[in-house]
Amino acid sequence: VEEGMMFPAAASRVALRHNSARLLGRRLAGRVSEGRAMPMRLFAHPGNYKTKKALIAARYVGLEIEAAKGDAVEQTGRMPVLETDQGCIFSSVAIARYISRVSRPVGLYGQNLLEGGMIDSWVEFCTHELEVPLCTWVLPVQGVFPEVPEATAFAKEDVKKALTVLDNHLLHNTFMVGHTVTLADISICCALVDGMKLVLDQEFRKPFGNLMRWFNLCMSQPEFKAVLGEVKLCATAGKGAAAPKAAPKKEAAPKKEAAPKKEAAPKKEAKGDKKGKDAAGAEASPPSAEDLEKKRKDKLKKVI
Repeated sequence: VEEGMMFPAAASRVALRHNSARLLGRRLAGRVSEGRAMPMRLFAHPGNYKTKKALIAARYVGLEIEAAKGDAVEQTGRMPVLETDQGCIFSSVAIARYISRVSRPVGLYGQNLLEGGMIDSWVEFCTHELEVPLCTWVLPVQGVFPEVPEATAFAKEDVKKALTVLDNHLLHNTFMVGHTVTLADISICCALVDGMKLVLDQEFRKPFGNLMRWFNLCMSQPEFKAVLGEVKLCATAGKGAAAPKAAPKKEAAPKKEAAPKKEAAPKKEAKGDKKGKDAAGAEASPPSAEDLEKKRKDKLKKVI
């Protein structure tokens, strides 16, 4: 048998595999094209930074997403929700991950498995280490809830730690992962926008030069600008409304004067005194008929 030749059965199996792969590829391409022809609907709060993550990712991959408005948003039980022709996806992180994976060449989820894992790491870091303290600091300034000074003080320290980690990483990296924009950049940038506008003033930003270079680079991208618009960095940190003071307690009504206690009854006399009194009472009492009869008989005996 000459080198490189195949037996007919083996050749037919290889051809069958190639045909199956081509057919599968066509079906997948058809589904993607159908998804693009029919816009997906996103049920989410339009002003929320989490919604903007999905919208920026959609612009990068070329997906047409229609934001639901009016009563349709209020009628959903769980938000945000992305409605597709094949089902629904809920949770902002899950939606952003799904959209980022739609187009592999764009690379929002990395070019290989390692980059995908690194992107997941930074997305988790953003959710737990950055967004939680930053929201604790920003939301009172936005008037969502009253400020608790102790919580704000702790939040500032935690934000500073998170920004230090990001600044150190960006010292040797243009983007968070790889050499292009990924979901990690989109997630962290969107999480920082409200803070940059309201609380991260010039003095607070000063130590984080690498972070600010990266933030300005992201904001200069057309996809970011189309969703976030122009972001004006704050000069002085805003302050949240203080929690309302507790209402003064009502003065307690004066207690009614207690009724005077009745004088205690005199204690019972001692047993000895009681016996003496019983004896005296017995002597004072008149003799009974039996006693008189007995005395009479005694006198008669003496006479006899």
